Amino acid sequence: MSKGTGGYVILVRFRARIGQDRQFAKQMLSVVPATRSEPGNRQFEFYVDQDDPLNFMLYEEFVDEAALQTHRERPEMAANLAAIKPMLDGAPEATFWTQSLTNADANGGSRGEVGHVTLVRFRMKPDTVDATLNAIGGDLNDMRGNIRFDLNRSRADPLDCMICARWLTRAIWEAHNVRPEFKEFAARVGPLLDQPMRRMLWKPAAP
Repeated sequence: MSKGTGGYVILVRFRARIGQDRQFAKQMLSVVPATRSEPGNRQFEFYVDQDDPLNFMLYEEFVDEAALQTHRERPEMAANLAAIKPMLDGAPEATFWTQSLTNADANGGSRGEVGHVTLVRFRMKPDTVDATLNAIGGDLNDMRGNIRFDLNRSRADPLDCMICARWLTRAIWEAHNVRPEFKEFAARVGPLLDQPMRRMLWKPAAP
């Protein structure tokens, strides 16, 4: 587990127009390789909602805000935004985060063969921040089948949290959730939160 990594994280939500989802995914995936090769990029992952194929999510991490700005100034990014605009049902929604916990050091930060992604949102109580982060951080060392786990805190309100957890398969994630150790962890963390954990399930988008 690594604490206080400070990565600049952006979560962008998109909704494609009916009939445009495959073309939209193809266009977005076309910019992934070049972005991942940028010196300031740590993660650039594109996912689709498991329950609604028109909902998409882009999970980005840069070393700092300057690296993000360099990314945005690339001519390819302006061209990509122009290309996807007519494919979308509304404007993208972006939120900004600071990475606070990750198990990237344990697996070398591998992007791996992700088959399932769980996005979790919750809010901490002001007086339980350290206890909550310590409890969640302690669970990171016992997550069999997990490829990467990041906990991020909102730049607008650090009590608001977002977890992006990537797994080999959904079945492995489901098996993790029924383990007695995880149930004990959930029972321990629940009272520390101001708002309970809310989950959405994603998977890597395909062209």
